Amino acid sequence: MNVDVILGVNIDTEKWIYELRKKGAKNILVIDYDSENKWINEDVLYLSPNFAVEYIKKFNEINYYKSLCAYPGMNGKMATLYKNKKEK
Repeated sequence: MNVDVILGVNIDTEKWIYELRKKGAKNILVIDYDSENKWINEDVLYLSPNFAVEYIKKFNEINYYKSLCAYPGMNGKMATLYKNKKEK
């Protein structure tokens, strides 16, 4: 039995849930880092990290999903700030 775990509640969470349902996922879990509770919303289980640790142990296969947001200039030199300092 497998579980699909979405790490964190953010702007992409609903998109991940939609895509997983489209692929036929049966067990979808969202780890909510800002909550101490657990609840179910439309057959998706939302758990705090503490509850999730124990729940995940029931499954043989665990698939993790995480969104990463990157912004222009995040390579160590914020492009606009770097240019402004150089011009002065």
